[in-house]
Amino acid sequence: MKITRFLFQGILLVLVFCSFSTIESNRATFSSQQMLGETAINNSIVGVWNYSMSNVEAPYENGVFFITQKEGSFDVALKLSTGILTGQDVIVTENGINFNVNFEGLKRVSFVLIVKGDKIMGETFSDKGSSEIYGVRQLPGR
Repeated sequence: MKITRFLFQGILLVLVFCSFSTIESNRATFSSQQMLGETAINNSIVGVWNYSMSNVEAPYENGVFFITQKEGSFDVALKLSTGILTGQDVIVTENGINFNVNFEGLKRVSFVLIVKGDKIMGETFSDKGSSEIYGVRQLPGR
């Protein structure tokens, strides 16, 4: 009777251990899948983007976005014929990126962009109104 009880407790202990092991394995798999999904989303925005805007002054019509990611944080640099500006308040969404840039000191422009493959499009908003923006990813060899 004691041996049967001991065997039953041993088997029960092994089953409980296996259940916890399976749960932890599933949790690790889910976490890595989440991270891979986030990386795929995040990597879709990273790159060098040549863009053009409508309804803006000449120095701002064309430029290049440099969107980089380092340790889960995103940075945006905007290269114009007049110099380089840094994006602020950068927020990466599931399919795009939003950020602000200060032009000529205190003139703030907000960018709301969506990425579809190697194309980026959206709008900018400032105290002077809104502008459409369209760009393409600069691919190696171009």
